[in-house]
Amino acid sequence: MRHRSGNGRPNREPVHNRRRFARLRKPFQAVYFPTQEVRVPAVGLDFSGGGFCLLTQEPLPQGSELLNAAVLIGERPVPVSGVVRWRDTVLYRGRRHYRYGLKFTAINDADWEHIMQASAEGEKDGNAFATGNTLTSSQRDMLVPYLVQRRVVELLVRAGRLDQPRSSGVAPVQYRLEGYMMRQGVPYLRLTVRSKRTVFATASEFATKLLVPIDGPRAAPILVS
Repeated sequence: MRHRSGNGRPNREPVHNRRRFARLRKPFQAVYFPTQEVRVPAVGLDFSGGGFCLLTQEPLPQGSELLNAAVLIGERPVPVSGVVRWRDTVLYRGRRHYRYGLKFTAINDADWEHIMQASAEGEKDGNAFATGNTLTSSQRDMLVPYLVQRRVVELLVRAGRLDQPRSSGVAPVQYRLEGYMMRQGVPYLRLTVRSKRTVFATASEFATKLLVPIDGPRAAPILVS
């Protein structure tokens, strides 16, 4: 579907309630490379840990699905590669422009963490998760798949920081989102998990720092401390 605006501003992408990353809607400078020899200036409209939206004056070459670019985030140039997930045409200042939504396919670990920090500190929409807050049950289930929650429980039991659950369900623990980290191209949530263990009627509380992979529920959480 194509979306056009007669007020000189690009239409906004519909907001999805299941977004896992904070998205900063703030224009930024960008350059994309349709070929190795050509660099074309563009404007970024928003960005998050998953990708970014690019506004161009010319359409990308026919059949282009992968795009190399450099985006300026907080005065820091960030080289990225992305795959085009959606595209449309908009009217901007009375001229036809082309808008592309790209999902990251390649980005350096430190650059991804920089983008996550910039998006978390900037303007957030109502679906972003604030760092430093305890997750509600619905936020927890959105960020941490059930299978991963089970593995967190197993890890805490083995570490002696949680009682063995009496049933096959997930034990009552609290998750606090501390931030994000990327290691060798794998993005992680940085979480603090609060748990209790009772030994001879004496209850002890624990706050365990974990890295939980964002993509791939089969991956195991990593105990940090």
